[in-house]
Amino acid sequence: MKKGFDWGAYLAAFHAARPGITEEVLSRTLSGGHTSYRWLARAVSPRAQVVVDLACGSGAMGRELSQDGRTVLGVDLAESELRLADARGDGPFICADALNLPLADASVDAVVSSMGAVVIQPARALFTDVGRVLKPGGIFAFTAPTVLPLHPRDFATSLGVVTRLRSLPRFPGPTEVTGYVDALMGTGLRKVEDARERYHFEVSSPEDAELIVGALYLPTTSQKRRDAAVNWLVDRTIKEGPVRISIAMRRFVVLKQPVATRDAEL
Repeated sequence: MKKGFDWGAYLAAFHAARPGITEEVLSRTLSGGHTSYRWLARAVSPRAQVVVDLACGSGAMGRELSQDGRTVLGVDLAESELRLADARGDGPFICADALNLPLADASVDAVVSSMGAVVIQPARALFTDVGRVLKPGGIFAFTAPTVLPLHPRDFATSLGVVTRLRSLPRFPGPTEVTGYVDALMGTGLRKVEDARERYHFEVSSPEDAELIVGALYLPTTSQKRRDAAVNWLVDRTIKEGPVRISIAMRRFVVLKQPVATRDAEL
């Protein structure tokens, strides 16, 4: 990856061309019958009345978090995603920069982000502004792709795709959220949970293969290599039936420390 790559331009073009593709994949990526959206939503207290969904995309997390008496505000920079979110959910949705949220200090109970923390960079600036808008005792919970030990069959499938792409999926930020711990320093936030879960997406048709490859951020990969990965998956389904692709996720939860606790630590 060349230094100085324009991730902003790449992401804007990606989501303008494929609005809703991330939700389409993650809503079919399951563990025990549940999605990573459900897992992330479980980190939010039922008592949380105002929740901000950063990098909300087409609004899947907002729908998962919806409950009587709660407002879920979706924030994203991609207008194409927000138009889709508005058509699918209640909102409200705003087009805004997650590093400069148009919200008052200490005004929300929780902030969540599905896959957003690997896109919204730098991490310290993200944590700083999230810490600013959270009420004391509020939480910021986010999920990110990670690495887990895989079953040999799962590893073979992932390796087969990567070999044909000749590249791993890429993100602006680190995919191992352990690297975010240092970015918390001085933000008033502290880690309270770091958990992992393995999910699976089933490829059973050419459309499924095109969907899963098309949802990957592959800024340096040619269309020829993408097609090779799709064709390899399709051939596997013809020979062996449905192919399972494992996607490991990590849920990271941080807490805005109450003022009394922070004072005691100083």
